[in-house]
Amino acid sequence: MKFSVVIVDYDSWPLSLRCIGALQATGREDFEVIVVANGPGEPPELPSVASGVRVIRNPANAGFARACNQGISAAAGELVVFINPDARVEKDFFDLVEAFFAESPGAGVAGPRVLDSDGEVQLSARREIGLLSGILGRTSLLTRLFPKSSMVKSQFPALEELGGPTSVDWVSGACMISRRRTLERLGGLDERFFMYFEDADLCRRARAAGWGVFYLPEVEVTHEAGGSTGDRPRAIWRLHKSAFLYHRKHDPPGPLQLYSLLVLVGLAVRALAKLAVSIAASRKKTA
Repeated sequence: MKFSVVIVDYDSWPLSLRCIGALQATGREDFEVIVVANGPGEPPELPSVASGVRVIRNPANAGFARACNQGISAAAGELVVFINPDARVEKDFFDLVEAFFAESPGAGVAGPRVLDSDGEVQLSARREIGLLSGILGRTSLLTRLFPKSSMVKSQFPALEELGGPTSVDWVSGACMISRRRTLERLGGLDERFFMYFEDADLCRRARAAGWGVFYLPEVEVTHEAGGSTGDRPRAIWRLHKSAFLYHRKHDPPGPLQLYSLLVLVGLAVRALAKLAVSIAASRKKTA
């Protein structure tokens, strides 16, 4: 078995079935699909397009990282593809990914060029998280106002005109491919990250273990960001909680924990601002 595809589903079966349909449409037969159902509802009866798909059902939401690890444990493929239900691969996806890993024995993790439904490039490949990246987040005002600035491009290689596979610090878990032996050596994803930043953490640990992390601009995946997220305020809270966990795990806290305190305050302010915007937008829709 060449590929194992792991999809974590949280009450988004129509999207998961569409994702599986796109995988089947590639024409490849040397892959398996493992759906880890984190939602409380019963999985539907799978149509013929999803024949052979294995479903692992959790009685409650186990979190994204833990669900991915369940998929890894069940996987038989040499390469493990993590993909969100609201993402769709192109017909040449498996062929291009297979060729890259065959030609790059030192590569442990890779991510494709991710586009939204309008064809706009998503910032799915990044440099290591630091003070600058904290200011220039994917959805920050500065990033949106000046997407072509050299400062923004320095943080997001996906914005560059790249001619081929490019070494990066981390790639998005919306669609991420890893060698199974890399995952086994690293012990899978860190389950302390309930949701978000588990991809950044995995990539950082892979690089520390000597594996390369690459962005593949010639491999395209369409991702309707947020299509399977659900509760927006809770997602904002989990994002910033995971960001602080990532900092505490990998960065020095500074004298008297001062750096950690500054990071905590900054993330709290950012989270409150995003919650306020989200609540205002929700009220506007219902008005």
